[in-house]
Amino acid sequence: MKTIKYILSVLILSAMVFSCTITNVNVDPDNPSADKVNAGAIYPGMISQTHRNSVALVGRIAGLITQQYDGLDAQQIAYAQYLIGESDIDDLWDFGLYGAGASKDCFVIISNTEGDVSALAKLYMAANMGVTTSCWGNVPYSEAFRGDGETPIASPTYDDQESVYAAIQNLLSESIAEGVAFGIGEFYGTGGGGADWVKTAHALKARYYMHLTSVSSSAAASALAEAELAFSSSAEQPDFVYSLPAQNANPFYLFDNDRPSTLGIGTTLKEMMVGDPRLPLYTTDGEDFAGVPGLFWGQADSPTPLISYWEVKFIEAEALVRTGGSDTDALQAMKDAVGANMQYIGVDAADITTYVNALTLAGTEANKIETIINEKYKALYGNAPIETWVDYRRTGFPALTPNPDAQSSLNPSKIIPRRFLYPITERTTNKTNYDAAISAQGGHLLDVDMWAFPKSD
Repeated sequence: MKTIKYILSVLILSAMVFSCTITNVNVDPDNPSADKVNAGAIYPGMISQTHRNSVALVGRIAGLITQQYDGLDAQQIAYAQYLIGESDIDDLWDFGLYGAGASKDCFVIISNTEGDVSALAKLYMAANMGVTTSCWGNVPYSEAFRGDGETPIASPTYDDQESVYAAIQNLLSESIAEGVAFGIGEFYGTGGGGADWVKTAHALKARYYMHLTSVSSSAAASALAEAELAFSSSAEQPDFVYSLPAQNANPFYLFDNDRPSTLGIGTTLKEMMVGDPRLPLYTTDGEDFAGVPGLFWGQADSPTPLISYWEVKFIEAEALVRTGGSDTDALQAMKDAVGANMQYIGVDAADITTYVNALTLAGTEANKIETIINEKYKALYGNAPIETWVDYRRTGFPALTPNPDAQSSLNPSKIIPRRFLYPITERTTNKTNYDAAISAQGGHLLDVDMWAFPKSD
């Protein structure tokens, strides 16, 4: 396995380690003063929760929706049949993002610190809001958090999705301008290495511009410009590595350990990967995807990149196709993406060369994008399931067939879901704004489009 860039755990990375450099003021993070906050006490939990937000419950459901996983028993069958209700994912909203979640932690740090300390929190806030808006559409942001000394808004309004994406880009621009590369980065490295945070910010900017290819004629060009400023190898990407004890392990590993035989690797994915040298590192001959020796993504300490080098190279390849760049350059970017992903998970070098050299890009623009997205679908398995769902909704690729056992109660058209329902807590505690958001978006069912991801048909 490659050199790990940073290893964080709420239990292992103590506030004392951070506070010696970030701040020496010991302040309760739940009740910070206007001018003091112990960012070191907040950062470990904020970072850990951010990574869980992408790959735990909602990541697992996104993987079921896009058929990277199959539901074998219990709730997983229901999710795969599109029975995903307003009580199924409220924990992410209430405890992972808002409330005492990672986004609130980011806001506390941003409001009470400055420079590189604040800059990294802005980067993580952007990533969390990217998850939030890509799952729900219009979401609370501008009124969701209040600065110290202000009266909290118990019922925040929902910002429209276009505004949230603009806010994400602004947060990342400020993060870069405020020096995210310095001061904090060394705490994320081992052996003198470390994530490149400026390049990470550019990588995230590329991701969130690419989300908007269906609604913005300049999105691909903007994504391409940012991708060119992002990582030059996977050694620069920010990897979160889960640590022992077991309760801090990788969420996919934990789920398989706690609820064995209810989730399996997707039949669709396996069929697409026949002959792919990564498949033996994704699953055994059966349905196993976690906890089995030799499988890369399903171990207790399997990493979760905030964003990976290979994702950026896939973005570059697609952006080149969309902007009329050369096919040679687009093909090379796709080859770099596939090769980097294979190398990262431990595929033999000779097998990498054979597979990558056989890749081609041909046909219409849509044909080329389909090839890129299909390869991206394989490479994002186990590390970025929400992005796979985003790709499907904005491009229609891979060309998935909806579950023939799909249920219609929350998804009358039985299509692959376009969004999640707002959680039940919003209906019961923020109903006026909840109703307004539903009205603005045209309904509250799984087959209702978002502004960013309109159906092409």
